[in-house]
Amino acid sequence: MAGRIELNVDEKSIASFKMNDVKGQNIFSEAFIKDFIETLDELEANYQPKVMILQGLESVFSGGAEKQTLMDLCDGKIVVKDLILSERLLNTEFPVIAAMQGHAMGGGLVLALCSDIVIAARESRYGAVFMSMGFTPGMGTTTLLQGLFGAFIANEMMYTAKRFRGSELEKKATNINYILAKDNVLKKARDIALQISEKNVKSIYLLKYTLSAPKRKLLIDARLQEDMMHKISFKFGETKKIINELYVE
Repeated sequence: MAGRIELNVDEKSIASFKMNDVKGQNIFSEAFIKDFIETLDELEANYQPKVMILQGLESVFSGGAEKQTLMDLCDGKIVVKDLILSERLLNTEFPVIAAMQGHAMGGGLVLALCSDIVIAARESRYGAVFMSMGFTPGMGTTTLLQGLFGAFIANEMMYTAKRFRGSELEKKATNINYILAKDNVLKKARDIALQISEKNVKSIYLLKYTLSAPKRKLLIDARLQEDMMHKISFKFGETKKIINELYVE
């Protein structure tokens, strides 16, 4: 998988799933998405993890969609529902802890929204930056973002595309589990994972299925509206122009 995803499962059935595309900065390229999905499939088929820690690079958790994907959306070559990372992650059998040491933008932040426990870094920035590129939010952001940040902060994030530093979010009434110094994010994720690993795996899976049910419904509801908005907003001439200007080769 060319080092894009690193997977390790220890003796306590804790899976460490690291997005490690250093060259691509964990952007959602076609190859990255393929490796991400195949690694999750491998994890479920060959192991029975009690919990998974989802992490990225120290500087970047994930940056969302790549330019070519966005241009293909503008040209009508693909539709947004082809981006299945949010659905796949939300439907894992085991709980997922998002350990966001680095920045998470757009679709990259959605990976945290589809996780069960979220840990962010004070030094890093987080944002739903879709509107800065001329098109409306996707991947379930319009319904899932409120769950992590609350309705009003989520609305501000989506309308303004503002990138909030973790230290700024720490002062607001968000639902992020922990906002810590970057060096402590993975340590806290590991500590929580160890507590989960002490529990019965069958009960863990049963609880995960039950607790994730509302999010699964929200994602289905969101995608109906988001796909409609994308069919319109990706056709705006301004959108393609903005994407070209923002993504400098």
